[in-house]
Amino acid sequence: MLWRVTHIIRMENIQFNVWAIIILLGAVQGLFLSVYFFLKKENRASNKWLALLLTTVSLHLLEYAADITGLTLQFPVLIAITYPLLFLMGPFYYAYCRNLLDKPAKFSYKSILHLLPSLIVLLLMFPFYTMDANTKLHSLQTMTNGNSLKIPVEQLVFMGCHVIQTVAYIFASFKFIKKKKIELKDVSSDVMVIKKLEWLNQFNKLFAVYFLLYFILIVVLSFLNKYQVQLDYILLLIMSVSMYAIGYSAINNPDIFKAIPDVVLKAPETDEEPLQEASEKLEKFSELKEKLLYVMQVNKPYLKSDLKISDLANLLSVPAYQLSQLINSEFFVNFYDFINKYRVEEAKKLLIEDTHNYKILSIGYEVGFNSKATFNRVFKKFTNFTPSAFKESLGPSAEAGGKSQT
Repeated sequence: MLWRVTHIIRMENIQFNVWAIIILLGAVQGLFLSVYFFLKKENRASNKWLALLLTTVSLHLLEYAADITGLTLQFPVLIAITYPLLFLMGPFYYAYCRNLLDKPAKFSYKSILHLLPSLIVLLLMFPFYTMDANTKLHSLQTMTNGNSLKIPVEQLVFMGCHVIQTVAYIFASFKFIKKKKIELKDVSSDVMVIKKLEWLNQFNKLFAVYFLLYFILIVVLSFLNKYQVQLDYILLLIMSVSMYAIGYSAINNPDIFKAIPDVVLKAPETDEEPLQEASEKLEKFSELKEKLLYVMQVNKPYLKSDLKISDLANLLSVPAYQLSQLINSEFFVNFYDFINKYRVEEAKKLLIEDTHNYKILSIGYEVGFNSKATFNRVFKKFTNFTPSAFKESLGPSAEAGGKSQT
């Protein structure tokens, strides 16, 4: 904010400290990631929104670094230059969530409304931006009184509006992610799809923590009316760490940033059949249930890591919506848990036999999981053991039995 500049108003030269270096590196990391995601051919629709979000945050971090080092005093045109961009963080993040977990949204005139707050701030700040350098610096000096700083009411209002707007988008994103999680678990057994949702949830929580601290800062400043730059450093650190976390995820889990296949996002079929008698429907479900259990036992379709409900429905020669109804009503689980339970049972069988001395992770891959973390989590969900703990619980007798079969 403007008061960041006032605390270094007496600096004569550009100076760097540890905070400035951390923030600067975070900004550079963010800009590098922005270019990476923007040029990434896969999943271009959602990645371009992530690139825009990272660019917005990175430019704001650069302005922070410029304030801390005193660079803005040398080039007053940089003062508060990224203020309008702050009101784009929420819309960009929400657009990223929707495009990652759903089909790319078509542009409409309503989309422009999301940009309206940023445009309003730009218009309100325009008189300040058009001031000459000396007038800008003089306006900042009037905010200081000795060692204290008088914070303008309009500045606090600006911060409050920014928090309210962004939190509204965070809440909307949270609801959308929760809704898609339910929908996707009904049609896909691909653990990577759920991993995307978990990653977004973590990102959402980090976003929420940042703005909670931001809100606390507003409250403190409102009551004390005295600014300490150290308060800003906490927020800056979270922003910078976020850049590193996204970079780490992009390197170690690149599949997170890939689009969900269109066949998974396809709208579910609707039941267009005439109403049936209860007895007739139960008989039909009973036959389908037996057929499903037979296919699961003999064909083992769950070994395919990205198995979709449409794939299994094709094997059974029934509409996907009927299979979904059967799984929900007869097994009381969603498609994701139904398939993963079979995968866990198959993994348990391989762990008990261990005829090939497999590594535990290899067994996870063989039964349809495509990551160690997901294999461990899902296995523990159904057995209360991790795969390694389950194998250890078998004891020497099981291991000997496995060796006797080789």
